[in-house]
Amino acid sequence: MFQEHYPPLVVAYLVGLGGWLVASRFGPRVWPHEPVEGFVRPWKEFGIALVGAVGILAMGRLWSSGIRLPEHGAFGPVFGAINQILIFAPILLVVVIRRQAWTTAWLPRRRIAMRLLVGLVLAGLAVTAYSLLRTGTDEPWVLLSRIWRYEHFDEMAQVFLEDLTIAILFVRLAGAIGSRWTTAIVAGLFAAGHIPAMMSHGATWLELGGLLRDAGLGVAVILILQRSRDVAWFWCIHFCLDMTQFNKVSGVG
Repeated sequence: MFQEHYPPLVVAYLVGLGGWLVASRFGPRVWPHEPVEGFVRPWKEFGIALVGAVGILAMGRLWSSGIRLPEHGAFGPVFGAINQILIFAPILLVVVIRRQAWTTAWLPRRRIAMRLLVGLVLAGLAVTAYSLLRTGTDEPWVLLSRIWRYEHFDEMAQVFLEDLTIAILFVRLAGAIGSRWTTAIVAGLFAAGHIPAMMSHGATWLELGGLLRDAGLGVAVILILQRSRDVAWFWCIHFCLDMTQFNKVSGVG
């Protein structure tokens, strides 16, 4: 049992990722096995996608300035989800304007209901692992009932769009420099993204060394997503485990 949030979180992610390997090997064939679609000019496509990513930052600034739909009241979660779509619209429009298949964003249409069902089951297993491993958490079914609520609809949209954005950027950069280098870069950025928050809390060098663990988890996630070429199932796990950081969900404290 762990007192801290992060160690059981890592194990929970590994449970979810390992569960997908089992499901994809012994379960029904619901994930694509066709060759990865390439680009004639991958650097150009990555550059355009990067502009879309910068557009996300610009839209986020508008949201922070108060230019957004009201996120309160009975329809607050729905309006919040629409706000998230507007924020991420610049990179979503890249796929639409360039007339590219959504498989280049790791979002194939084929058997999406089954893929989501598998994701929900794996998310339940991951949350169960987290609940069992962290001291003070409530039962897994209690956590899940707190996670999948209407009031979290905007967070659901945000996490899904984050995963879609990473997929769009990854596929295009991998087309330019290869998947190995892209995996290393994305994992490094995933770990480095934690540095500002850790430094602001006075993290020690030993704690900063834990970024290697973050990078390792990032590599594991990217490698599995490359095999599945699908963010739908992973979104279920990502959203659930993201929500466990809040004490009102985990019940800790």
